Amino acid sequence: MKFTRRHTLLLASGAVALGATVAFALPAGAAVVDQSPPAPVLKLGATANLQANGAVVFVPVKVTCQPGASAYLSVTVTENVGGGFIASGSGSTDSLTCTGHSQTVNEAVVPTQRAFAKGVAFAQTQMSVCGSVDCARASDQRVIQIVK
Repeated sequence: MKFTRRHTLLLASGAVALGATVAFALPAGAAVVDQSPPAPVLKLGATANLQANGAVVFVPVKVTCQPGASAYLSVTVTENVGGGFIASGSGSTDSLTCTGHSQTVNEAVVPTQRAFAKGVAFAQTQMSVCGSVDCARASDQRVIQIVK
């Protein structure tokens, strides 16, 4: 079959019409990005406060998450307290309400075996944030200083 100029124009018109139909039927990518909630932000503070003779340290964590979402926050601290002993513990907050602004949470971390002491330690934090549609995660870790 030999294509004439008329056949070529008809095929080209059909392709353009099909492309326009698909373009209008699918959601625009930019609109989807605009509707996506911002990623949560999580940052450990540089120092933790030692209290109750080492039975607890309060670790400051700066949290920013989508307004109206709820978050679960956990913090773990590990410290070499000397003599070959390790003090380690964790703490968590189950129902942190997100405001959309930066908030500081002073998470209580309780050791499981040995008491914490003044000095250098390693801290890790994780957060799960759930809004009305989906959930997101954030984490941070760093060397911290435990002070009185």
